[in-house]
Amino acid sequence: MISTFETLPNEILLNIFCYLSWDKILISLWSLNRRINSIIYSIFSIDKNGLIFNQPDLSYKKFSSILQPLILNSSYLSSSIKYIHFDGTYSNSYNVINQCLYYNNDKQILCFPNLKSLKITRCLLSRSLIQTLSLLIQYQLEQFTLTFDEDIVKLFVNSNEICRNVPHTRKSIIMFKKLICQLFSDKCQLISLQLDIADDNNPLNIHQCFTLCSHPSSSSISNKIQYCCLTLRYLYVRLQYTSFLEHLIEHIPNIERLSVIFKNRMNLESRSRSDIETLIKSNGNWFEKVPKLNYFTLKVFVRNDFEFAYLKWILNNLNHIEKFKLHLQIHKMYSDKMVKEYVVDANFIHQYCLSDILINIKHFQFYIVSECQLLPNNIEKIINSFKIHPFFIDHQWINASNELKRNALNTIQCAEFGIPSCHYGSNDSIYIGKNLVPFLSTYMPQLQTLYLWRPDAFPWTS
Repeated sequence: MISTFETLPNEILLNIFCYLSWDKILISLWSLNRRINSIIYSIFSIDKNGLIFNQPDLSYKKFSSILQPLILNSSYLSSSIKYIHFDGTYSNSYNVINQCLYYNNDKQILCFPNLKSLKITRCLLSRSLIQTLSLLIQYQLEQFTLTFDEDIVKLFVNSNEICRNVPHTRKSIIMFKKLICQLFSDKCQLISLQLDIADDNNPLNIHQCFTLCSHPSSSSISNKIQYCCLTLRYLYVRLQYTSFLEHLIEHIPNIERLSVIFKNRMNLESRSRSDIETLIKSNGNWFEKVPKLNYFTLKVFVRNDFEFAYLKWILNNLNHIEKFKLHLQIHKMYSDKMVKEYVVDANFIHQYCLSDILINIKHFQFYIVSECQLLPNNIEKIINSFKIHPFFIDHQWINASNELKRNALNTIQCAEFGIPSCHYGSNDSIYIGKNLVPFLSTYMPQLQTLYLWRPDAFPWTS
């Protein structure tokens, strides 16, 4: 007798299965009948619907004793899995990675022949796991995500120093740096890579990894190719040190889309100011190094004119891109006088946030956070600056600022403002505070919740 559940159409069953984790789907429903198996197969065939190890109730014992045999006993099922995500938030997922990926830890026999995408977050990278990843990015994967956060950095170092074995620690760090180098070499077949190494601190110093695989000075094409990843098209990288980006450009000649996020400010590390000034005056020739790059996304924190000059150098090196998305935060409290006094309008954006020469630019999206006086007439001046600026007129971007008009904020119900104190050397905050309520009344009539924070005290509360 057919149950009511089995009479449901496939579309309804797919919606029901969306509320179940992959392990519960397999344990409860796999092998129920061919139709259910076919639906499960279709679910796992979707790129991001593979095996995800991030549930608090998914133990190593449960996987090894129940789930793994179930998967491996069906070539139909194992061949459908294209995506796997290991997350160490609730458990030491690295313990199961090798066992999950290979039959009896045999690096020659992969359990999932069609595996194309692997994501590893908050997992301790053991030396055996690093070796496994090296093989996968060279022979199997097309997409790879690796997040190496601050907690894992500490755990990585501490786990190698428990026995105070300094040579062992040094060897593990070198292995990891070589893995990073391999990601950008001919021993990598990835098409898409997401890499988070923003918590790069001593003793790792991941940003120095390219010194282990320096780009050859030889003009021989064959020599240079081995130090480049020719298949990589899409790269998202979250980092801390500017030198890593400068070296990275040398190794990704066919990149089409590049997203760079700096943790907090751009770290120019131990390089002298004169060295950076010399660099800024030079032409990096990035067009010759990444000629296919057409979409560049940059998120950065800037607090002085020197960092703005470095930002400008990056943008001038990428004047051939078609699409540019900028997320810029300006910290005026500690900024130079130039930054403090400048209003973020069309002139500012054209001078500091775009390349001097724009050849192919068609799409430009920017999100800029900067402290300013909350005056309605200033807002109107900023809006009008885009309508009269020659550059924005030529590119027909004069309506891009319409979202800043009054009706753009009238549905906001919750807002947060940081009001700087005059004790930091300015009485601007007195003026801002006195005009805050009129501004909110005019532009946010639906506001219900307001959060205010300050460095020390509000001088205008009296």
